[in-house]
Amino acid sequence: MGISIQARGKSPDAIKLAVELFVARPMRLSEAAAIYEVRHSDSVTIIRMESFWDFSVNAYRKPGVADACLSLQERHGLDVNVLLLCCWFGCTRGVLDEHLWERVLALSGPWAENVVRPLRAARTWMKHTGCAQPGMSNDDCMSLREEIKRIELKAEQLQENSVQELAGDTAAKDLCLTSQIDFTSLNFKNYLHHISIEIDAESRSRLAHIVAAAIEGATFDLVRDSISVTFQES
Repeated sequence: MGISIQARGKSPDAIKLAVELFVARPMRLSEAAAIYEVRHSDSVTIIRMESFWDFSVNAYRKPGVADACLSLQERHGLDVNVLLLCCWFGCTRGVLDEHLWERVLALSGPWAENVVRPLRAARTWMKHTGCAQPGMSNDDCMSLREEIKRIELKAEQLQENSVQELAGDTAAKDLCLTSQIDFTSLNFKNYLHHISIEIDAESRSRLAHIVAAAIEGATFDLVRDSISVTFQES
C-alpha cells in the first residue's frame, strides 16, 4: 500500500517541502518502492507505493494468508499471483479494465502453466516420492528441491514484475479504505468471470481473509460484506 502526505497550495515551494519531508521519513518499504505525485486542485499528494512484489511478499507473510491462497489454488486452480494483483491494483489504482485484464491473463496464464506449475509439481513430487526412492540420497535430493523452490519463487517474482510493467500506464491513486476494499472485491469478481470460475461461500471467506490481512485498516467483516454485495451484483 502507499504512504502519503499532502502539501496545501500549488506553489513549487509547497511541493518541494512535501517531497523533502516525505523522503526524510524512515524507509519502511523496500528500495523497489516507487514515488508518485497525485495532484489535486489545491494540494499535491506524494505517495510512496509498494511494488507489486513487495506488496505480495508482505501480504503472504500475514497469518493465514498463505493457507487461504493455497486453498483457492488447489480448490479452483486460481493463480495466487493474479489474486494478489487484484488486491495490489485495487489498493493503489482501482479496477483493472478489460484491456489490462486481457494482457495480464495472456502473460500470466502461459507462464504459470509452462513455468511456475511444473516447478511446483517437481518439488512436490520430490518431497512426497522422489527423494524417498531406493538409492537416492535424501539429503542431496532435498537440497536440490530447495533450489527448485528458490527458482520457483524467482519465476513468480518475474511474473509479478512483468505484470506491474503492463499496469504501468495506470496512474497511482490515494484511495480511501472503503474504495480499496470495494475495488479489490470487483477485481476478484472480474478475474473469476474471465476464467469462468464460480466459488462457494467458503472460498469467498478465504478471499476476505486475504484482503483483510493485506489492506491496512481493513477488517474481515468489512471485506466479507463488500465481497458478498459485489458478487451478488450482475
